[in-house]
Amino acid sequence: MKKICFSLVALLWWLPGFGQEDSTRWKPELGVSLRSYFMSTSYWEDFKDDYAWGQMARVSLGSRLPLGFQLKADYLGFFRLASSDLTQLDPRVPNLNRYEVGLFDVNHLERAVFGKIGNLYLDYRHARFQARLGRMEINTPFINAQDGRLSPTFVEGFRWELQAHPKLAVRHQLIWGISPRSTGHWFGLGESIGMYPVARDEFGQPSAYFGNTQADLAQVLELDLQLQPGSSLLLNHTLVQNIYSTYLAQWDQSWELPLPQVQGITGLQATVQHGIGEGGNEEIALRYKNPEDANWILSGRIGLQSKKTQWHLNYTKMQGNGRYLSPREWGKDPFYTFIPRERNEGMEQVDAVSTYFQQAFPEKSLQLYSYLGLYFLPDPADAKRNKYAVPSYGQANLGLRYAPKTWIKGLNLHLILMSKVALDQEDLRPAWVYNKVNLFHTNLILNYTMPGN
Repeated sequence: MKKICFSLVALLWWLPGFGQEDSTRWKPELGVSLRSYFMSTSYWEDFKDDYAWGQMARVSLGSRLPLGFQLKADYLGFFRLASSDLTQLDPRVPNLNRYEVGLFDVNHLERAVFGKIGNLYLDYRHARFQARLGRMEINTPFINAQDGRLSPTFVEGFRWELQAHPKLAVRHQLIWGISPRSTGHWFGLGESIGMYPVARDEFGQPSAYFGNTQADLAQVLELDLQLQPGSSLLLNHTLVQNIYSTYLAQWDQSWELPLPQVQGITGLQATVQHGIGEGGNEEIALRYKNPEDANWILSGRIGLQSKKTQWHLNYTKMQGNGRYLSPREWGKDPFYTFIPRERNEGMEQVDAVSTYFQQAFPEKSLQLYSYLGLYFLPDPADAKRNKYAVPSYGQANLGLRYAPKTWIKGLNLHLILMSKVALDQEDLRPAWVYNKVNLFHTNLILNYTMPGN
């Protein structure tokens, strides 16, 4: 990783001189963005409430270079403005807080100020081909930015994309390093798995895979087909060396309806995952995944949309033998029933239904939205089928986005109010409640991007 970073920095010095004959091609661009994030969590019962307020500043430098190359680098600084004591355990469980710690470095919660390199890549474009080498953001179904804290997840690797046909794009990415959100450093892939709570192994003992997972490389292959106007098919294969192989097919379609300015929307998603290799470690007590695990997930969507309104109803069915796993450090769930602030990763079986409604008021630069979902999970006492001991629950999110057009250009505000409730309130153990259900969660996010970026 250090060799690649050194090479990219060296290019910063060499390529400007190379391009002096045509200075119009050497166009440095400076970008500045800020994010201020307040978060709080409270419980119905006597569990530890928490709050945190963090600030992120991001400075980016990019330039177009000769011969179709482009270089980009950015640095992110993080600051703890205020918080409760996030290192204190809840006395009834005892566990660390799950939500507010994500605003800072989960590996070093004592640090009030830290920073890291984000993007640092060389990009090449020619006609229908693009290639990128270095550290970059990522957006794939199973490895993605999951930008729900102060910064997104970054990966290090090599990515290329070919528009093989006007209706077919082919993308391939090799990944050998990662800097998950809520961390201040870069890590190898196996090294990064387990930085977030590791929960229980399949035998009910505390998981021991953190620091013991052997995985050096992941690759993502995607085919993106435009079948016809309003219809697309995404095929994705995500392979993590020595751990698992996951296949996804997703079809999305918009439909013309007899209603004026209203379209129908439908989607169908199928996912299959199986373990490979040693599951991360040849010792059963240290492995991340059972190599014999095999799961399938079906997810569907139906809804309506117009220029200002969107509504859809979603359903997901997960079945199999063993747990469906995808490192939480690497991304959020891709399923249609996903609602921000919770996931269904770590389960053997899930039945979920959710709905989403969004209304935009463009004349006021305002958008309101809501989620509502019911998630029926295996018994939280069954470690083999429910890794994180999450009871079946209902979740509701209310959100507001506001981007003023007049008084501060580049500013936008995002408010999220979330509540989760256990569907069965009887015989709930404290470990099934704290960080999971019977809670109210608030997020207030202020973003600013310097105009011109």
